[in-house]
Amino acid sequence: MPSDFSENSSLDQIPFQFGNFQQDDFSSFLSGENQELLTLMNKISKKEEIHHLYIWGATGFGKTHLLQAACKQASESDLQVAYLPLKQLSELSSEMLHDLGELDLVCVDDIECVAGQIEWQQGLVWLYNELRDNEHSMIISSNVSATNIELEVDDLKSRLSWDQVLRIKEADDELKIQILKQKANARSFELSDEVIEYLIVRVDRNLGSLIDILDKIDHASLAAKRKITIPFVKDLIN
Repeated sequence: MPSDFSENSSLDQIPFQFGNFQQDDFSSFLSGENQELLTLMNKISKKEEIHHLYIWGATGFGKTHLLQAACKQASESDLQVAYLPLKQLSELSSEMLHDLGELDLVCVDDIECVAGQIEWQQGLVWLYNELRDNEHSMIISSNVSATNIELEVDDLKSRLSWDQVLRIKEADDELKIQILKQKANARSFELSDEVIEYLIVRVDRNLGSLIDILDKIDHASLAAKRKITIPFVKDLIN
């Protein structure tokens, strides 16, 4: 029976964030100009193709969404999968990497977080080799390119470019409107095009920042029991 962790191993320490897996899937990712990336990740997570994929792009472009969607689909396809959120590095042990080489898919989020962590970097080299020898896949994300990432272990840095490297492209303003409306609907509140356009033009064009603001608007409107209008948003931001 497939599972997301092995019994009596350090895999039990991994914060898999199953709640997010229930929400983040490929169908809810509005791809825009990232259809090639989405298609490849679909194939990897179904084990139709085997790759070590490195995806990179700025914060807020949807990398975590895609990695968790890949984990969800792999699990639903009866594959063994692990998700490593390296932003939570202090909660994890590098020793757990030695339990992952037999899994069908390992997703490593925010690999730039292991900068200065030699044991982690060496462990990831071992894991890369093990997965490749076992004909399994790895998907790695970062906010910087494979050539510009600052890592002390050259063997790891070189491996990041060995197979597929794709840059996730930023959403244009039209797609940002669709994404923010989707996020608002998921939170069970309505956001008009006018309010979203105001946010994009007046506040911050970065999608990650816009989603953070969306959360604040949601909480503030519930607390104030007010309809979300441009004056309300303007007062909140000010």
